[in-house]
Amino acid sequence: MAELRRACATARRNQTDRFGGIAALLGHEIDLLITPDPLDLPGISYRPVFDYELVLAVPERHPIGAVAIPLDLAGEVLITYPVEPARLDIFTRFLVPGNCLPRRHRTVETTDMILQLVAAGRGVSAVPDWLLREERAGLPIRAARIGKGLPKVIHLGIRRGEEGIDYIAGFLDLAAQAQPGAAE
Repeated sequence: MAELRRACATARRNQTDRFGGIAALLGHEIDLLITPDPLDLPGISYRPVFDYELVLAVPERHPIGAVAIPLDLAGEVLITYPVEPARLDIFTRFLVPGNCLPRRHRTVETTDMILQLVAAGRGVSAVPDWLLREERAGLPIRAARIGKGLPKVIHLGIRRGEEGIDYIAGFLDLAAQAQPGAAE
């Protein structure tokens, strides 16, 4: 289970273009695609692995309360992975429907750097709840719920017909048992 959680965290840290991951899967460069955003394409099947919620990582003493509303982010620097805003749930499911945008959008490559910047009061960031629980160790940061919640699901993408290959089937079995934050 720890291996799957690390793989998911690594996938988030190394955000690449979603279509690049699909091309790598279809081109046999990778055998599994870990994604929160499956695309319905011929040749790929997806298996849900676990549910999670995006939360807003904020400094411990930040004025945003337990639940953030879109207007709370109007004066904030929003730190995200280098992904276009049109593909980020914090924009598409929260800020844009709330007719609000952050003061500034800053992109950073790694989860560690994002959390360090949040801890230093340099901005806020939407991250998976499980990732914040596991990665914030010792940092003065906390989670705020994003509106009524932004639920998500991690999926594994597999080339159709390859689910029975021993090592892929083994990984799928391991993934079926995984729950982020579970004790090992």
